[in-house]
Amino acid sequence: MDFLKNAKKIPALDWNLTFFGAHEQQVADSWIVPFEKHYAFECIYILDGQEFAKIYDNIYTLKTGDFLIIPPEFLHQVWADYNLKYFCFHFDIDDPTLKVQLIKGLNFHYPKKSSLTTNLKSHLLKLDALASLSSYDFDTKMIIQIELSKILQIFYQSTESPQNSNATTSTEYARIMADFLKEKMINQVLSYIKNGHLSDTELATVSASIQKVGISSGYGFRIFKETFGISPRQYLSKLKINEAKKLLVKPQYSINDISEALGYTSVANFSRQFKRWVKISPSSFRKTGNIPKW
Repeated sequence: MDFLKNAKKIPALDWNLTFFGAHEQQVADSWIVPFEKHYAFECIYILDGQEFAKIYDNIYTLKTGDFLIIPPEFLHQVWADYNLKYFCFHFDIDDPTLKVQLIKGLNFHYPKKSSLTTNLKSHLLKLDALASLSSYDFDTKMIIQIELSKILQIFYQSTESPQNSNATTSTEYARIMADFLKEKMINQVLSYIKNGHLSDTELATVSASIQKVGISSGYGFRIFKETFGISPRQYLSKLKINEAKKLLVKPQYSINDISEALGYTSVANFSRQFKRWVKISPSSFRKTGNIPKW
């Protein structure tokens, strides 16, 4: 008998939302940051003064109250004009559909009186107010999570529009690949936890994700990078690291178990890759349960 036959169900959520690099700063008029790019979205809110931002060949003038969002892997440079005080943070989310929507649907520069900046302002200021705190307890971390979630909801609503299937074929291919890798990685970890071992067919692989959509390897790598800003291999590594963080806070799983569950050939390889992404070792992360300040 199906006891839930008439139940109204809410879908399960399994995504990782990361907030980092947040800071407020007053800088000299000579302040300049060299060209750089990040794996995550970068958000800049001008509290006072004026700043310039160059994204590829376009230069944007950011005045008090303006907002700028830079997608992952976009080459950019920023520098002060005068009396600059700004608030900046980075975020990343591993939901492929939302990530594509934000990358494709958001502009870079939103002036102070734009509807997006108007809707964002109170949430940006709440986050900025936390920059002066000397310590962060559970309540504070929840405030960060709530405010970032509200910001994402505003982004989503501002980019929500009917999709043109003909114009987004390559984007859809990339999204299917990303969805496949995420689902496969989750099932891989669950299988290891249940059975204590993995077969080759259970491993999440980039080649399998490309085969899923029936395109060539070169084309698959290219459209994935164009859509998400990182290669499918880098995306798979991020999924592994996110799963590793979940498992490391559970003492019943040894670091060796976690390494095998994620498909690494050795603990050394796992530790090296984890430290490359998180900046601390798996054992240090297990002790603190936190990512070090950026």
